[in-house]
Amino acid sequence: MEEREESEDYIEGLSDADRIALERRLLKTAYDNSFEVLMENTTFEELLEDGGGLGFSTLLAYDPTRGIRKEELKSIIDYYVSLDEPEYYLRCARLQKIMEEKYPE
Repeated sequence: MEEREESEDYIEGLSDADRIALERRLLKTAYDNSFEVLMENTTFEELLEDGGGLGFSTLLAYDPTRGIRKEELKSIIDYYVSLDEPEYYLRCARLQKIMEEKYPE
């Protein structure tokens, strides 16, 4: 409980600009971790073992106990498309393949 209070104090002490930057970092971490788990480059359990600090390194954009839902997968794809960088287009292609396999129309 003490660790949570420390993280809440940390967040409350941030300026609006720093809070927005932190939220963006957390979102990117969640999407990047989700991508790595979906690509089977790591597992959620490994993220937990490697995590530390405020626990941000264990964030995912979905609940790993139930698996990723279509709308969550689409959100990750949309996020990477918005970055408009070639590296992320490759991620989108790999995620789109998962989408087609998992949720065929």
